[in-house]
Amino acid sequence: MREQMFLLEGKTMVSEALQGKHPLARVLVDEAHREEYQDLYEQYSGLEWLEIDSRLFKAIADTETPQGIIAVAPIPTPDFTCLMGQNASLILLDQIADPGNLGTIIRTAWALDIDGILLSDGCTDPFSPKAVRASMGGILNVPVYTSAGEMEIELLKTQGYQVIGSALDASNTIFANDYQKPTVIVIGSEARGISPKIKDCCTSFSRIPINPAVDSLNAAVACAIIIMEVWKQRNSELLC
Repeated sequence: MREQMFLLEGKTMVSEALQGKHPLARVLVDEAHREEYQDLYEQYSGLEWLEIDSRLFKAIADTETPQGIIAVAPIPTPDFTCLMGQNASLILLDQIADPGNLGTIIRTAWALDIDGILLSDGCTDPFSPKAVRASMGGILNVPVYTSAGEMEIELLKTQGYQVIGSALDASNTIFANDYQKPTVIVIGSEARGISPKIKDCCTSFSRIPINPAVDSLNAAVACAIIIMEVWKQRNSELLC
């Protein structure tokens, strides 16, 4: 992380990065898997490929059963100002602690055409191995803006963004919102919900109507339900 790099582990993730022409610093291949990845090497021989000892590879790998290939990639640094003046759909995650949940949200955001994800300072690292694996390529395709707080939210509000917080006690449901406007959807942690400072920045709140016997939903599940409604409203012509 000091060199602002992260690891993409496994054949699917590395192939996704190569085929999508995402920048890679180098590719590491377990010597025992040399023949398996020979075709990839020949196709992308312009990259730096390193064949390494199997014991060293297993020490580098984060999975219990490595697939023999790891790519080292620079951490993307998307330009926040690109969101200005756009009719974008954004997710702001506040203090999401579980990397699996974060990665799942990133993957779902990619699948449902969310334009970017904002992370508060209390969020887990989106480029940790577990988050990257759970994103299944989403981390390469959805801009992730870290250290987003009150200043960034207020700036988006000056650009016409509505900021809708998810709250169990809100009177409105998520289906009453107009998501065709520039929108920031705020999801808090399961343990504490949205933090007071971020909550003060919200322009409105809404809830997912669920069985009252159920306390709450997993953050990744709640986020998926909400952004499915966003996608539905923004792509109504595809549903006819």
